[in-house]
Amino acid sequence: MKLSGFSNLYVVLVDPQNPGNVGFVARVMANFGVTNLRIVGEDIRYSPQAQIFSVHAADVLEGAGVYDNLERALEDIDAVWVSTARTGSNHSVTRVLVPLQELPDPNSLTGKVALVFGRESTGLTNEEIAMCDLTFTIPAMKSYRSLNLSHAVAVVLYQLYTDYAPKESRIPTEQRAATFDEREQVCIFFDELVELTTIRDFRKPIAKQVFRNLLGRAYMTGREIATLTGTVRKIKQLVDSEESTD
Repeated sequence: MKLSGFSNLYVVLVDPQNPGNVGFVARVMANFGVTNLRIVGEDIRYSPQAQIFSVHAADVLEGAGVYDNLERALEDIDAVWVSTARTGSNHSVTRVLVPLQELPDPNSLTGKVALVFGRESTGLTNEEIAMCDLTFTIPAMKSYRSLNLSHAVAVVLYQLYTDYAPKESRIPTEQRAATFDEREQVCIFFDELVELTTIRDFRKPIAKQVFRNLLGRAYMTGREIATLTGTVRKIKQLVDSEESTD
């Protein structure tokens, strides 16, 4: 039986600088059954290099969405996974990396899943990474971790295809993934709780980021996030009421 691909998987390229790379990315996406491409920055879909190197995947290239910024490109995405070669130290909470081989099955999630790849020269900023749910890294030599953009996309899609490409169509489910706005709402309540604690001020942003990291790796459903939001909100109300009686 012929394997199908990943209908809910989106490849997002942030400010790609080489049109040829974008063409190669479209081609490798077609190799592994991924058809949803998004480009942040200049529209280079019809560049001669992009067209030439996309070969028989011109439909993937020409059907790509083009966005002014990463935030706009992720507005309707339910889970965002970002690739980076730059690892943080053991004390960093903005670049806590998941090994590529430990990424979950995109087909097990009901919402849209985005794979975000940064600029060929500088990668992604911490602010851009903060928009994502988790960061992952491709195993490579410590002396030279950075991969060519199209090579990085190929390695990631090959890994996912090898591990998870389904032999049958996905079975519809009533469960849906939690949206970005739903996850952000529980984070707002959690942030307010952190501000009421005796945690030192310089540690509060770290605590808030760790909570966001955990949510990003949890792949929660809408029902789960609603329950968590209600619980955190009740705790906040309880703390507020106790403070008002002091």
